[in-house]
Amino acid sequence: MNGLLGRRRRLIISAMCACAGVVVGVLWWFETSAGLISPFDRYGYPFLLALFVGGMITIVKAPRYRGHAEGIVYTGASLYFIAALFSFTVIQADNRIYTVANTLQWMPIMYVAAFVLFRHRVAIIMSAGIFVLAMLPSVVILALYGTGYWDMTIAGLLINAYTAHTLILIALSLVAVLDREYERTALLARSMETAALTDGLTGIANRRGLDQMFTGLSQQPGVMVGLILVDVDHFKRVNDIYGHLVGDELLIFLVRHINEQLGPTDVLGRWGGEELLVVSVGVGYDATLQLAERIRAVIFASAHPVAGRITVSAGVTVWTSGTPIADALRQADKAMYCAKTLGRDRVEAL
Repeated sequence: MNGLLGRRRRLIISAMCACAGVVVGVLWWFETSAGLISPFDRYGYPFLLALFVGGMITIVKAPRYRGHAEGIVYTGASLYFIAALFSFTVIQADNRIYTVANTLQWMPIMYVAAFVLFRHRVAIIMSAGIFVLAMLPSVVILALYGTGYWDMTIAGLLINAYTAHTLILIALSLVAVLDREYERTALLARSMETAALTDGLTGIANRRGLDQMFTGLSQQPGVMVGLILVDVDHFKRVNDIYGHLVGDELLIFLVRHINEQLGPTDVLGRWGGEELLVVSVGVGYDATLQLAERIRAVIFASAHPVAGRITVSAGVTVWTSGTPIADALRQADKAMYCAKTLGRDRVEAL
């Protein structure tokens, strides 16, 4: 799963680098052709293009360095915007409206990229840091000299940009906080659901979990489902002699050994007390009987460190989904009691 997520992330980040490279290339060509390119961007655009292309190649060809590549690309692009705004607003190397507006309108991309690349808390810190570093010189000049330092149109543009960027950062931060809260709530809900469907002692499905499974299978009529109801012979005697803690350990012992015999389509659940139910989806009588016999033999051959050698009685039946599950469970229960009546440590089928 982690490998799949890693490949998807590499694909997404490399695609982002490729798109960013295309955009930079188009802007470079357009502004050069139209005579709009600033002296700063004559060097800035080639720098960005090399940065994005290099990052994309590294992420695709050398996945082990993906994290370093992402950090370098993000830092390099951030430095471009910080230097560009310093050049346009402080040094006033080229403070044409197009040049300043073009830089300001693309800068929020870095805030969004931070929330794509980094964890929420780090993303908030990174994007806020870029905003402060890029805008701080202009804010200082505005505080010291007022708007008269620039052309009034540029001053108004900067003030509007500061306001808009602040709102974008607040919105992204709120979305990140809400998303984190949603993930925490969803995780809690999943944990509660798992707890409700899982036996607290053995960690296998409880009766409610098994009932939910049967409900799902009932919606797929015609599926053969093998049922094995396993009951520990003389379990009360174990509790009476060794205590309930040993009885609990014995159930965990049984679950471990039974699970070792199960296949990928088999589910083990605690039906009640010392009764365990094995559900084998897509399995007929013969295969179910063979599985039940393997379980009986393994338990017989395995001695518990305190309770010693124990045996189980098992009742087997096959349920066809779409028919009443209660009838099949009664058959399995009847077969299990038949095994006990016939001497225990045996498998019976109905």
